[in-house]
Amino acid sequence: MSKAFELKEIEVGSLNPNPWNPNRMSEEMYHKLKTYVKREGLVEPIVVRPHEEGYQILGGYHRWKIAGELGYETVPCAVVELDDRRAKILSVNLNEMKGQSVSVLLSELVHDLSQELTLEDLETQLPYGEAELKDVLEIMKIPDGLEAYLDEEVAKAERERPHILSFVVDDVEMVEQAIEKASQAGGGLTRGKSLVEVARSYLGEAVSV
Repeated sequence: MSKAFELKEIEVGSLNPNPWNPNRMSEEMYHKLKTYVKREGLVEPIVVRPHEEGYQILGGYHRWKIAGELGYETVPCAVVELDDRRAKILSVNLNEMKGQSVSVLLSELVHDLSQELTLEDLETQLPYGEAELKDVLEIMKIPDGLEAYLDEEVAKAERERPHILSFVVDDVEMVEQAIEKASQAGGGLTRGKSLVEVARSYLGEAVSV
């Protein structure tokens, strides 16, 4: 299989934006990206193609612009050989073909980070504002008393779930008669509940179904 692209360092001044780029970024997000590049560097190559006397940017325009503002002389690039039609298609796909965060999984991730970072730190290091971060973290919160309530519900379900008992008896007819009487006294109870009433009667407890 032929190599689809070539990775190389290219001078910032040799790169040029394409005229059809549909991607736009708010000032706030641009500032966040610039802060990130200052801290982490360019960890993702800019996608370009050879064009005229230099290279045309197909993906990574804002990172290229920030690199120039920060004084980068060269930037890492993935160089592809494409005609205009395929270049435009790739440019759109680079901007649009991205996954979407699952709310609960994102909340768990941000919650983990919040154990070490303040909300202010998270706001400067993640592509979210304070309000968005609070909403994300809210998903992980358990309302007061809910955890105890759920524990009690589990315990209650365990106490009330039916249990299967096996008996070996010498006088089956007598047991059947006792169950039948208990069923009639209780207004047509099932065999299992009738047997429970027989046991309660023997123990002297009040009948309660």
